Amino acid sequence: MKYTFVALGALLLSSCLSSNSLINEEPYLYTLESKEGKKTFVKSHSTNTLSKNNLENLKKHLTDINPSDIDFSKKIVVNFINNNPSISIKNYQVPWDIFYGNMQKKLNSIEPCNHFWIINKDVTDLYYYHGNKINWIIDKQNIIKKLFFNYDKLNGGFLILKPNGEYFIKKGEYTKSDVLDIMRSF
Repeated sequence: MKYTFVALGALLLSSCLSSNSLINEEPYLYTLESKEGKKTFVKSHSTNTLSKNNLENLKKHLTDINPSDIDFSKKIVVNFINNNPSISIKNYQVPWDIFYGNMQKKLNSIEPCNHFWIINKDVTDLYYYHGNKINWIIDKQNIIKKLFFNYDKLNGGFLILKPNGEYFIKKGEYTKSDVLDIMRSF
């Protein structure tokens, strides 16, 4: 099923207001539309808490897909890519600021954490996402996608998860400063 991604901008709809918002603006509202015309509305950012069962499943999944030890007493930060680029140009890398510099070092300067670059198992163009520099971990069982980014053709986003299961999620486009700012405030 092919979806078209359309950003509607910062809509100030009362139905989209989030009392848990950590960003000074109201959440953006994305519309994902299928060829058949079915629309799904997705808030760009929100907070919530994982159930104990989902938190334990996530920890097990991260342990299974990551070769290094994980300190689950620290926050977990995930940069997630959900799909291939809509336009593919050979040997092209997206000029996205999250790929420049050392994200782990920047995050740790705010607060020691576990940082992961995780990509949907169906993504094939890793070079576009700086696969020659970033050690992407494949979401083999789609656990990250199912729990947090379960929308087709939404590029992905980032997640900051506290040890108790509380999380902030940003869906869609974002910058390095978005991640760092939320790390400071959440």
